[in-house]
Amino acid sequence: LIHRLTRENKVLNAVREAGAATLETLLPSVYDDVPARVHPVAGRSLLAHLIKLTAEHKLVEALGKWSIA
Repeated sequence: LIHRLTRENKVLNAVREAGAATLETLLPSVYDDVPARVHPVAGRSLLAHLIKLTAEHKLVEALGKWSIA
């Protein structure tokens, strides 16, 4: 649970820094602690975080880009 919340905070911070950003743009900064070879799997996890944060009205998505709500 702590790991998931830490990652969620990294997602929010990365979106805040980037402004409106795609999953591909966010992936390297959110998952900077894992080897690039696992980024395809990490991308699915990142998408789950983005969807959850959007459902909680913390993020908004438009045309494949997420930004702070």
